[in-house]
Amino acid sequence: MRLETSAVAALSLLFPACHPASGGAPSPVLATDTRAPAAGASSPGPPTSAPTAPEDATRLHESAIVIDTHDDVTQRLVADGADLGVPLPDAQTDIPRMRAGGLDAEFLSVWVAPMLYPGEKAYARSVEEFDAIDRMLARNERSAVLARSAGDVRAAAAAGKTAFLIGVEGGHSLGDASDEELLRRLRLFYDRGARYMTLTWSNSNRLGGSSGDSGKDEGLTPFGERVVRSMNDLGMIVDVSHVSDRTFADAVRQSRAPVLASHSSARALFAHPRNMTDDMLRAVRDNGGAVCVNFGPEFLDEAYDTAWKAAQNDAGIGALVKAHAGDSAAAQKAIWEKLVTIAKTLPKVPATRVVDHIEHVAKVAGVEHTCLGSDFDGIPTGPAGLEDVSKFPFVTRELLARGFTPDDVRKILGENVLRVLEQNDRGRARAE
Repeated sequence: MRLETSAVAALSLLFPACHPASGGAPSPVLATDTRAPAAGASSPGPPTSAPTAPEDATRLHESAIVIDTHDDVTQRLVADGADLGVPLPDAQTDIPRMRAGGLDAEFLSVWVAPMLYPGEKAYARSVEEFDAIDRMLARNERSAVLARSAGDVRAAAAAGKTAFLIGVEGGHSLGDASDEELLRRLRLFYDRGARYMTLTWSNSNRLGGSSGDSGKDEGLTPFGERVVRSMNDLGMIVDVSHVSDRTFADAVRQSRAPVLASHSSARALFAHPRNMTDDMLRAVRDNGGAVCVNFGPEFLDEAYDTAWKAAQNDAGIGALVKAHAGDSAAAQKAIWEKLVTIAKTLPKVPATRVVDHIEHVAKVAGVEHTCLGSDFDGIPTGPAGLEDVSKFPFVTRELLARGFTPDDVRKILGENVLRVLEQNDRGRARAE
């Protein structure tokens, strides 16, 4: 996509929270599914229970393993050399606030802006991000660990340490070499700690079509099918956030292991192309995977998204892109600062809207297939009441208030993600 097309389109290639307008008619809200669940699948909808006292909610949250499957603070690690072990007041994520929020494990996203780092430069930049994560962990070896398995996450929680996992956001991070070389790099990413890879980001690539560009009508390519099989053999989770609907269907059909949507919300509540239809939610359920709800207001609420796009169009962001065309790092920083400034001018979306989407995913896919993928530090602002990682206890309180049982809340907070990790590990063992 060329810079001159529009500011919003240009931004869709710079930052995870900025996407082209969805276009097309919204998908209708589907009626409650009355079909019997597939064999082995959970029943739709959470059971109800009596309201839980606040102190009980606190105890539950503190005793649960809480996992967030998508966080873009990695950009601060590589660009600024930021240390998550100290407070970062201008970010949404750091270890002190993770501890305050009872967040036991965080997936750090290795994401590369394809406009700034095209082709082979994307792979080189991805390696820099892995290196930056390693440096951050070395600085904080007494309090944080790199987790490579569900067992590692549980062990870190038992030891009172913060666990970090890694997810690669977009197959374009593999670069632009031969198919065999890209598969070798996929194995290298796994060896360095990546436990999922999103098949596409907002740009389509050699693996398949994206929901964020002209590839929205394209599916998984033959090479993409090879990548999915290779990921299954490695034990790396196939992440279906960002992909086109056709790529999603192809990936779920091809994958022998449970998939993950690391940061996607419900299209029945807001027809954004980044969100998942009810049919997609049921497909993830039948696959045994999980859908982790995104906290970004632009994915939760149509009115906010409309205002967000209009504010970007009026902000002269396209001029910023051009002004920093020769300096990728400066361009990324300047545009991000502008986006944060814009977000501060918009009315806040309440945090209850996040739980609306969680509740819908649980109703359609089942509580065993629902999880949390905040997209913090990839969204310029969080909802009111879920502004940063310290606010995760809100989710527990609100789920309990809505009648979710403590066992179901534990599943949503982290146990479902641990199960998907374990099942993918077992797939690797079978392949070996």
